[in-house]
Amino acid sequence: MCKDLLQFLRIYPGKFFDTCFLFFTNAIVFTYFLPQSGLSEDYGPFIVIDANASFGLFEIVGQVAELIVDLDGDRTINFTLSMPIPPWLVFVQLALKWALTTILLCTPLFFVGKLLVWNRFSLSQINYFQLLLIYPTLCLFFGLFSLWLTSIIQKVINISSLFLRFINSLFMFGAYFYSWESIYSLSPTLGYISLLNPMVYVMEGVRAAARGQEGYLPFWISFFVLWGFNLSMGATAVSRLKKRLDCV
Repeated sequence: MCKDLLQFLRIYPGKFFDTCFLFFTNAIVFTYFLPQSGLSEDYGPFIVIDANASFGLFEIVGQVAELIVDLDGDRTINFTLSMPIPPWLVFVQLALKWALTTILLCTPLFFVGKLLVWNRFSLSQINYFQLLLIYPTLCLFFGLFSLWLTSIIQKVINISSLFLRFINSLFMFGAYFYSWESIYSLSPTLGYISLLNPMVYVMEGVRAAARGQEGYLPFWISFFVLWGFNLSMGATAVSRLKKRLDCV
């Protein structure tokens, strides 16, 4: 883990700049430009929180590609698997590494977002205890989701469809641009179907913690359902990868 994090810190400045630039464009457009077209002024802070919580989703493609290339190529992971530790710990360490890199990239964006929207978002709205619970949970979700996707994607050539089949669908139907309450108001059936999407709990959980409970799914439902996804995806991914790599 130390080796992986040291390697990440070498490229951290460039990745953080890229992430900040993407975050900046989202915050400025939704906070200052679109309200001129009639959009609510409250929508900017809404998107700022969403953008912060969702960036880990777009790191998944690179993480999955990195591991699949290794599995189809040199299999350097076999060196770690040969160490006197349980094989499941090797895979969990990968997910934890991806979760930690997401935390390092995105946590500072809370302060950047506050500077960009300034008095449109009050820090007094934040329930810091809930935020400290939900944020590592959603970052771990992205890490375990990367591991799960790696376990079901067999060839490097299949990575090209990863964004279109998985990432984009989860994102667009994951309550990024709207709250779950709004889709439920449109159609209760669609609202209940959307609860199958784990990104709904990511978005609603971080909103409830950062903006207050009113108008969002109950925080504790989002928190525990996300942990349900984490445990089920992690167990499935580890089992499939152990079979794929013929771990003893």
